[in-house]
Amino acid sequence: MFVLYKLSDFCHVLHQNYHRQQPRKINWRVWLAVTAVLVIVAAAVYALRFSPYSRIKEIKVEGAQKVSSEEIINLSRQALDSRKHWIIPKDSLVFFNEQEFKDILLKQVPLIKSVDVARNISGLLSIKVQERQRAIIYCDRRQCYNIDDDGLVFEGAPAVYGGMAIALKDNSGREVKIGDQAVGPELISFIKDAQYSLNERVNLNLIYFEASSFPAAEVDAMTVEDWKILFDSNQSAEDQVAALKLVLDEKIKDQRDELEYVDLRIENRVYYKLK
Repeated sequence: MFVLYKLSDFCHVLHQNYHRQQPRKINWRVWLAVTAVLVIVAAAVYALRFSPYSRIKEIKVEGAQKVSSEEIINLSRQALDSRKHWIIPKDSLVFFNEQEFKDILLKQVPLIKSVDVARNISGLLSIKVQERQRAIIYCDRRQCYNIDDDGLVFEGAPAVYGGMAIALKDNSGREVKIGDQAVGPELISFIKDAQYSLNERVNLNLIYFEASSFPAAEVDAMTVEDWKILFDSNQSAEDQVAALKLVLDEKIKDQRDELEYVDLRIENRVYYKLK
């Protein structure tokens, strides 16, 4: 019995080893599914990286007047002629980074105020730009510039004083360049309001405004009659002009040509000096 028992155990072990050593059958369904996924991934990578059908091929510009459309197109092609993380092309229709593209154009061309972009499956990139408009002329000790309502310097300008142009002379000694924020939008708004109120309510024309420090609390205005108005830019321009009109009409009506300056900086008070 002992020998038979041992022999049966030995046969059982051989039977188990035989089955363990048999090669497993291939699951063709799983193999085909994995292969299909790999093919799809490879095709997608090819389409995104190499296929011309997934790339921006044409650029169209609208709204450009002072800036040439050709300049915008050239800058756009330079911005798109690279790869993100050295793999994905920036001119890919799928992975096109709209905000990054806008930021590049706005930084490179200060004359552009805003950019809208759209793309379609045909590979057309449409760029619509809005250019900055002059609010006033700003002059430092070197030269003059056009600045918009935000106070941003966007192009050079001739030194023009008086007439329809509003000019601000910077006597602080600082220098600015195109693309800089010369002054705040609040000061721009004050100067425009003061100019309008003086023309409409007092029938008084100006040559220029000037300030000696920035941020500017005190802003002076040189009139065509060769006397100055001292403003506080933190107060209402309309209220200060109303106070000026009252003094000109009632106090110094006959001495206007003898004025050196009128000081409106203290609320509810008007001081003036004769030459």
